Amino acid sequence: MQETILRFFQSVATPFWDKFFTYVTMLGEQYFIILIVAWIFWNYSKKDGFIMMLIFLISTMFNLLLKDIFQTKRPFQKLENFNGKRVETAIGFSFPSGHTQGATILFVNLALVLKKTIYIVFAIQISLLVAVSRVYLGVHWPIDVLGGFLGGIVTVLVFYPFLNKMHEQTAKFFKTIFIILGIFYFILFTIICLNEFALNEPLELKSYIILVGIASGCILGYWFEEKKFAFTNSATGWKKFLRYIIGIAVTIGILAGLKMILPENNLSNWFRYFLVGAWITGIFPLVGIQLKLFEKAI
Repeated sequence: MQETILRFFQSVATPFWDKFFTYVTMLGEQYFIILIVAWIFWNYSKKDGFIMMLIFLISTMFNLLLKDIFQTKRPFQKLENFNGKRVETAIGFSFPSGHTQGATILFVNLALVLKKTIYIVFAIQISLLVAVSRVYLGVHWPIDVLGGFLGGIVTVLVFYPFLNKMHEQTAKFFKTIFIILGIFYFILFTIICLNEFALNEPLELKSYIILVGIASGCILGYWFEEKKFAFTNSATGWKKFLRYIIGIAVTIGILAGLKMILPENNLSNWFRYFLVGAWITGIFPLVGIQLKLFEKAI
């Protein structure tokens, strides 16, 4: 059944649909997610933006662990006479779909933040469209995208109310986020030990390194910002636009620029993404206050 669905999409593929679904699938990729979450954090609601980051990071860790537990090969790796498209986005194993789960987390969470029913409908539609794009491109089985979609829904529905309630108690909230970060490092250390001492075929480590790096930067940056110089989202429209453009330009500069400068290894990847997370939640607000782009909360 799954192969039949994949073959069907391959049979109806055209250059137009190739481009269309290539753009759609980008809605579940890191750059787009950073663009949206950074806007929320800097310009709409600092609390909601940070909780969105946390839920996305937690969801990504679950996704990586499930991929390594099930170790499902991708369609273009298993099926004869079947070519995947945009395979450079197909990192690691297949189940569940990271793009689908990421898009579902982003859009459903965003709909909950905006608190309008119509946005929930839109969020579900966009998430399902990203799911279809992954199957059309031949980088996931239908069961992969179903798992990613359901995983995203469940993660948001569990962690969104939990973290929002916890945020009302500042001390407990900070304790909770540092426990989450500690669990992330424990998982990373476990994967490293398994690769070194137990597994004949090592698990892909880079994604864990990147995830732990950006989680470290986001959490430490937010803690520093809240403790030392808490900023407010309030500003005129042009100032919000200006600080967003400056903030995103530097974010992209860190991601792309340091990649060209630093050697390709685990430490460099951790540092690059740590700096991205710290820039978004801590460094840029601090610099922005000095530049009069942000104001301190009263």
